[in-house]
Amino acid sequence: GAYGRDSIRAELLAEGGISAARIALREDAKNNSYDTLDEVWSRPVPPIELGEGTIRVAVEDEERKINLNKLVLPNGNAPDDQKLAVFRRLLEILEIDPTLADAIVDWIDNDDSPRVGGAESAFYGSLPLPYKAKNDFFDTLEELRLVRGITPAIYDTLRPFVTVHSTGKVNLNTAPRQILMSLSAGKDAADGGTITASVADEILEYRKDHPFRKIEDIGSVSPFLNDLYKRTRFRDLLTVQGSAFHVRSSGELAGTIRTIDAVGVRSGNDIQWRYWRLE
Repeated sequence: GAYGRDSIRAELLAEGGISAARIALREDAKNNSYDTLDEVWSRPVPPIELGEGTIRVAVEDEERKINLNKLVLPNGNAPDDQKLAVFRRLLEILEIDPTLADAIVDWIDNDDSPRVGGAESAFYGSLPLPYKAKNDFFDTLEELRLVRGITPAIYDTLRPFVTVHSTGKVNLNTAPRQILMSLSAGKDAADGGTITASVADEILEYRKDHPFRKIEDIGSVSPFLNDLYKRTRFRDLLTVQGSAFHVRSSGELAGTIRTIDAVGVRSGNDIQWRYWRLE
């Protein structure tokens, strides 16, 4: 009846929002080779009224986050020590037990021998509803809930800062303070000094008026960051552009809301959807 019709029309509105986001991302790719928080796709969009319906769309680049799948090397058999150190530091900043990093590495690495603080199939098999460790990359972020120690509260705290779709580099133009602070971890970078909250704030302040057009521009923020950039592997973690984008579009009609949650990867001027869920 009416609900079914409204539901379909609400879904069509949500699809319209996704199409608009796709066009904005394609247009932006033609304009410049860096992505900031002040672009057509990234600025907050007021609700769009369309006939009796309303569309709400939000887009964020996934390069502002840490990619959990990059905590292990591409062959899947050993951790990437630098990225693991960065992720542990992020957990400390978020006041989450850093040994959770081991459980996440165990979930994706391709062996069944647990790390200290980690967990493999022997642990998951002993649960009331047993299952195996995946020993492969995350396909969706929701899978993180299956990992030992990830409570609903920890998942909600972590979710804004982690992704499973990105190049694995962090966009200096869009990353939040907590991510920026975590980037000075890793063996040699730790020797170079720490990006404290106040150093991260300097980056946030600087980029408001001076978007980073290339990664070495970070050196212009302060002598400390210039030194960190030149002397350590900190630079290996950086990018100034987005490749993967999380789009959330809701269509509302007569009190019925349908939402599409999607992740698209931009290559050239095109967007390919890697994840798509209707709620």
